[in-house]
Amino acid sequence: MTGGAESWLIDLHGTDDVWDDAACRGDLSPEESRRAARLRPASAVTYVRSRSAVRRVLAHVLGGSPADLPVAAAPNGRPVLPNHPGMHVSWSRSAGVLLVAVSRGGPVGVDVEAVRPVKSPGRVLRTFYPDTAALGDIDDPEVFLSAWTLLEAAVKATGRGLAKGAGDVRLHRPPGARHCALLGIGAGTGGARKWSARTDRFTPPRSSVPVITAVVVRGAATPDRPHTWRFPGTATAATPQQRRPRPLASRRGHVGAGSDAEPNRPTLGRLEIAQC
Repeated sequence: MTGGAESWLIDLHGTDDVWDDAACRGDLSPEESRRAARLRPASAVTYVRSRSAVRRVLAHVLGGSPADLPVAAAPNGRPVLPNHPGMHVSWSRSAGVLLVAVSRGGPVGVDVEAVRPVKSPGRVLRTFYPDTAALGDIDDPEVFLSAWTLLEAAVKATGRGLAKGAGDVRLHRPPGARHCALLGIGAGTGGARKWSARTDRFTPPRSSVPVITAVVVRGAATPDRPHTWRFPGTATAATPQQRRPRPLASRRGHVGAGSDAEPNRPTLGRLEIAQC
């Protein structure tokens, strides 16, 4: 982990010989298993794979078995690791891909969104971010989603959520840039400490729809570029990576100063509101 956070972007819709769903279910906690049992079959598969992937990433970083790693939730909903208080984790799921980030240096937040048109993007962003006008024209979906994912990732990192924390975030759009950058996070959320961020654009192996990822971490070290379309470590019979897709290069990365998209998750238009 050379930067402020290390992250993985994982395709959840691989073929059956890439994903072993029975092995994935074995990674889940009892509560996660009960939750999966309440979902419709297609949603359950996606949920099980995403929670298994989160646990396998954590096992790679922390050691031990995926099923034996306690993952709890703080009162603000942010995921915490009770047995590893110095480690921080966040995840986000959208468009069939999962983004997971782990940080040793400080709180981390992530978001991933499919690049698609959004109706009235300025109005949508202004709902939570008062300084939207300073970003200029954000009708381009990639411009808007770079701002949106940074905002979501930032409020997940602080644990304050969009309603309370979005006003503390400071975004900036460099002249002519299609991606916004994070200038910092203001007073009341650890503003005296530096925050770092990056956004990237990737296209999943089995999709023509690109995604925008954002990682925000407390500290001066820039987050590492996400590892794409592969699990960490060496392949094993229990790890869904027998046939790894070739990693794709990031089309764009910008540097500035844990959630699942479940059924019935709150939405704003076509945008999902992040929940850990």
